[in-house]
Amino acid sequence: MPTGYGLRRVTRTARGQAVGERRCPQVVATGREARPPSATLVTMTTGERTELWCGAEDAAAFTRWVADRAAGCGPHLVPITRVGRCPRGHLAAEVLRPAVRSLDAALDVLGVPTSGVAVTLSVPLLELAHRGRAGALELGAVAAEGIGVDEAGAVVVADRPPGGAPCCPDPHDGSTDSPRSPSTRTTFEDRDGARGLLTAARTVWDRTDPREPARAALDPLLDAARAGDADVVRAALDAVLAAAPPRPVRWVRPAWVSLGTPVDPSAEPTGGTSPSGGLDRALVVLREVVEQGVPIGASRRVPLRMVLVGLVVVVGVLVLASAA
Repeated sequence: MPTGYGLRRVTRTARGQAVGERRCPQVVATGREARPPSATLVTMTTGERTELWCGAEDAAAFTRWVADRAAGCGPHLVPITRVGRCPRGHLAAEVLRPAVRSLDAALDVLGVPTSGVAVTLSVPLLELAHRGRAGALELGAVAAEGIGVDEAGAVVVADRPPGGAPCCPDPHDGSTDSPRSPSTRTTFEDRDGARGLLTAARTVWDRTDPREPARAALDPLLDAARAGDADVVRAALDAVLAAAPPRPVRWVRPAWVSLGTPVDPSAEPTGGTSPSGGLDRALVVLREVVEQGVPIGASRRVPLRMVLVGLVVVVGVLVLASAA
């Protein structure tokens, strides 16, 4: 990102930052926010990237958007990694876009989500929409492709900054290794960010089983919230929280898919056997034991760490007994 108020060569501080550049306080090193450890067996095929925005269209709105995220926007909004000035003097920000699946693609992989998974996916969207409608958060336009799910099953929202535009290029900088500006192919269906989030929440519940008892009450509330105020959105949020206990998003992987291979939902097991089939199955079982525990009976698993601790204790007791 060209920093230093557009100068080609910039003066840097003892920490290696350009003059005029500030780093977001809640972002350390790569700008990742804390997330729970992944329990998925799926390898994400997309990579993280950065986008550059500046307040060329509306400096006041863009400044409010940057200030909200600099104060700590929470784990469900893409973070700002650097703040500075573009070559024309506008306030500029570098935004981290983590590796995620789009919401539609994630729902395609999940198939028919349970009510608990729908709660997990829709509650962050409703909470952000409520904050936006209440005036507690500056939201920009939210495109359908701007809502994604990361490999840990957490929802990540990337909105277009209000008053923001792709960062002004530096006419004196001929390098090509700087972070790229946002793609102009992104389509923003609705400039009301809260309405875009509420539409996505309704999409999540549309994928659940229509026979779910909670659907009869939730569908009208979610529809009313799209055009309602903060109180209406809060009522929809409360109804979703009461619909079912939240459940983690777990990507399902067929046992015949070898480790490290991206999941293809349309893939089917091939007939016959291969020399590596038994090894692949053994690796899958081993990973299940490490991640989920040792199976005890038909429906219970004991964490592998507890089993190892028990073995160490038993061996220690046997050694002491033999020494005595």
